[in-house]
Amino acid sequence: MSGLKSEATAGCPYIWHAEIKNWVQILLGSIALALGVTAFLQPNQIVSGGTPGMAILLCHLSGLTVGTLILAINIPLLILGYFYLGQGFVWRTLVVVVGLSGLVDLFSEVLKIGAVTNNPFLAAIYGGAAIGIGVGLILKGNASAGGSTIVTRILANHIPLRPGQLLLCMDAVIVISTALVFGAVTPALWSLVSVIVTGRCIDLVLRNYVLVPS
Repeated sequence: MSGLKSEATAGCPYIWHAEIKNWVQILLGSIALALGVTAFLQPNQIVSGGTPGMAILLCHLSGLTVGTLILAINIPLLILGYFYLGQGFVWRTLVVVVGLSGLVDLFSEVLKIGAVTNNPFLAAIYGGAAIGIGVGLILKGNASAGGSTIVTRILANHIPLRPGQLLLCMDAVIVISTALVFGAVTPALWSLVSVIVTGRCIDLVLRNYVLVPS
């Protein structure tokens, strides 16, 4: 018994180290994602894929803050995910969503961080990269930023499309909606660039990394 106890005790530091590493990656990823939205995309009327992109569009239409809308969009999805994806996935994702929502509003409403650049090309590239790196780090922390990830994981079990194809379809709808909301095609084209850069950066961050199922 003492041998088993000592082995279990020896494993505890490793478990705590891994968990701390996960949450550090989640925190850094959330900061990068929030800065990508507030310092690059939103001021230049460029959107990303997923929940942040939807929140930027709805912010333009409603006047509510992007952080508030990220939270509002995710709440019904989290409730749905609770029944389909399990408590562990939902609670960890809820922490990320609340933290991300708070960071976005902290940067834009409290600290008043404005556009780093007004050049749409640079904004699309660097904003997309910041969001891609952020999402990648959050995924490496065995968490999710919510939104499209929840919908994808639920629908992938019920329709004959792979998760990547579902995400592409949802991002396409968001990009097309950009032209309608802002009344011009140019923001949609820059948003497409941003989405492509985001996807590439996620792939780079997750290279040689195996996602752990929730």
